Amino acid sequence: MRFIRLAALVALAACAPRTPAANVATARTAAPAAASAGPPVVILISIDGFRADYVDRPGAVHLRALAARGVRADRMIPSFPAITFPNQYTLVTGLYPGHHGIVVNNMSDSVLGRFSLGDNPAVRDGRWWGGEPIWVTAEQQGQRSAMFFWPGSEAAIKGVRPHWYNKYDGSIPNSARVTQVLNWLSLPVDSAPRFIGVYFSDTDDMGHKFGPDSPENAAAIAHADSAVGAILQGIDSLRLSQRVNVIVVADHGMTELAPERLIPLDEYVSPDSVTILELNPMAAIFPKPGAESYVYNALKGRDPHLTVYKKGELPARLQYRDHPRVAPILALADAGWTIVRTRASSRVKPGSLMGMHGYDNELASMGAVFVAGGPAFQQGLRVGPFANIHVYSLMTHILGLRAAPNDGSLSAVQDMLRSR
Repeated sequence: MRFIRLAALVALAACAPRTPAANVATARTAAPAAASAGPPVVILISIDGFRADYVDRPGAVHLRALAARGVRADRMIPSFPAITFPNQYTLVTGLYPGHHGIVVNNMSDSVLGRFSLGDNPAVRDGRWWGGEPIWVTAEQQGQRSAMFFWPGSEAAIKGVRPHWYNKYDGSIPNSARVTQVLNWLSLPVDSAPRFIGVYFSDTDDMGHKFGPDSPENAAAIAHADSAVGAILQGIDSLRLSQRVNVIVVADHGMTELAPERLIPLDEYVSPDSVTILELNPMAAIFPKPGAESYVYNALKGRDPHLTVYKKGELPARLQYRDHPRVAPILALADAGWTIVRTRASSRVKPGSLMGMHGYDNELASMGAVFVAGGPAFQQGLRVGPFANIHVYSLMTHILGLRAAPNDGSLSAVQDMLRSR
């Protein structure tokens, strides 16, 4: 039997989260004779804020190696708005945020109330989450799924949760997340998950705080890349490389901020006339009753770096006008600019907030990484930009699942796949 390097595995296992049914096996108990036989597996790895061009940075050694034996996109275009929860959920449903209902990170609903990031009941309430994420698709069609930190995975969506999932805890180190992925993979074929999702936040954390070109972010790129490398090494050691397909994505990119590039809304419109749930770099503005015309006219054309829309005026390409949770007025900053309530309240200062995303989703700086490899994929292929709505169709195809209705298309990504 070939083992994952025992000392490394023991060190990783010591950090593994203790969740029910999550650690029912370790890589040391896998049956290697059966490892190479069995149906395909997909591992979706999301590295928050990992911009497409980060693959060319010195620290992204394992991602470049994966790209060399797989497929790399010039960039993956996030859906609008280019922020975390909407796009993480788009990746697993194939629906635009304007269709699945997670339209921003912080929002309101006339029936359900308020939704925000973090540990709160709304995140675990399946009524917020529209569409059908791939773990529901898999579970309903007899394939087990396992999710280590993914927006929506803690909620019963259509009454279904992943077979294994973890309540979000950002303090859990990457090493423990890697160990858990390998533990799931090492289960017997008839009980192991066919779809696994795992999330890392390194480059979003450091990109925001220090900027995308900072030494701190360079270290974060290398740290996240090493986690990917550990998963790839584990797959090889478990003799699963002929079954497991690895897809590395991000929810969005990142751009540099400057302290002087501020758009102070309260200097343009009375703060008593609005409720703002999402602020930077897209302000989701809910005017008080009777104040919509005043707010719109006060903001429209007021700042050369701010584009203001009524909901019905949003460009059709954004696919963002349909959902009732979308604010009546939206104000979008130019790349590198920050919307604040007042200049005094600005957080754009060294060591506080030096990078941001959420700008026009078609900007190159908002482009997300896409690198994939495994038996389903072509080798050494570079493809042009494509929209992230197509990832769901790609994954369901590899797994042999009937896809739920979605906005994507397999034909948009078919060229990545080997012909059978």
